[in-house]
Amino acid sequence: MKQRNTELFPHDLAEQLASQFHFLNEDPYGNPRLFFENSGGSLRLKAAVEAQTRLSALPDCPERTHDIALGIRDEINKGEKDIRLFLNAKSGTIASSFTASKIMFDIVSVLGASIKNRNIVTTAVEHPSSYDACKFASEANGHELRVAAADPKSGSIPLANILELVDDKTVLVSVIMTSNITGAVHDIGTYAAAIRGKNPDTFIVVDAVQGAPHGPVDVDSWGIDALNIAPYKMFGNRGVGFAFLSDRVASLPHHRLLASPKNNWDVGSPTPAHYASFSAIIDYICDIGRYFTENEDRRSLIAEGMQRIHLQEQALLHRLLHGSANQPGTKQMENVTVHFEEANGVNQDLILALTFNNMSCAEAVDRYGKHGVLVYARESSSHYSKRILEAVNLDAIVRVSPIHCHTTEDVDRFLEVTQIIAESHVVSEAGR
Repeated sequence: MKQRNTELFPHDLAEQLASQFHFLNEDPYGNPRLFFENSGGSLRLKAAVEAQTRLSALPDCPERTHDIALGIRDEINKGEKDIRLFLNAKSGTIASSFTASKIMFDIVSVLGASIKNRNIVTTAVEHPSSYDACKFASEANGHELRVAAADPKSGSIPLANILELVDDKTVLVSVIMTSNITGAVHDIGTYAAAIRGKNPDTFIVVDAVQGAPHGPVDVDSWGIDALNIAPYKMFGNRGVGFAFLSDRVASLPHHRLLASPKNNWDVGSPTPAHYASFSAIIDYICDIGRYFTENEDRRSLIAEGMQRIHLQEQALLHRLLHGSANQPGTKQMENVTVHFEEANGVNQDLILALTFNNMSCAEAVDRYGKHGVLVYARESSSHYSKRILEAVNLDAIVRVSPIHCHTTEDVDRFLEVTQIIAESHVVSEAGR
């Protein structure tokens, strides 16, 4: 396995970042809690919540010409510019919808309808929003749906498994940047280049909802056609999803107000608060970058900040796996199995997929909760999880997902609780 870079934030920076989040160390009722469930949502930046509130309070229409309206329009324009900078989208269109899942359905539906009776390639670990959108688009337009198989050891989709399905009749290829269940990270630039090598004209669509909060995104260098993100997964608020669309995607026939430009995908007026809130997130990322570089170019600061977030999270993952001098890691604990990480090496998000020999995943999650640790059981009974878990030969996992503002002390506390759970015994059903 490749050596993992374990570069933690300096202590003063870590303290500064931690102070900027709501409910980092306690729940809304004041109870101590470790929130290790950021793949189901995310801890919220105070500045993002404040920006949302500030703009939501304004009654003015941004389409007017008085000072308040023009100020709101400036916030929207700044927010869209920040989305472009974050994605490194030097061309194309930025679109929004109520959720990232909804905009993924919109994108795939338009691409699937652009030509009939061909094929669509997706993967076994896609989020339901992209996988199901591909299935609907295939059935509606006479396409064959081809599904690239997962590697159960890594929880990823080997590039070869995608390429063997791509031919000159492939309309689109949908590939997830990072699995929100297995934590596997796909090198989108490499995957896109190889797919283009087989079919230069196919549309490449990327679900970056899980990946975007944890590492750099660069749609320009990747050469892809569409990508979605969800601000609520990256320290912001629910209620909006954003997407990048290449020029050739944006101009395809789609629902729009007919008097608006042909590349406009926003039906109706934008919500100013969503854009102001996203700019607050970008300000935060830039502050992290500014700690490590004197370069004041905003895109450079974003790239530096996201790379530092990635390194911090890799260091936390290393400690979760291997522990410290005083606390064994999950890989050293009896009754605990860590899935996927060994095969992924450095291509692993800050997600631990665990199972316990001495209890079910649901029971383990319940026990974590009693110790003030919030994690989640992904089970095959859930329509969000069933297909993906079956693809990697599992029935359930305990998903553990901290983020960069957590500390080694948080990790050690989690490991202490995990060891208690691993050494405990489940009461039999008959004895309950």
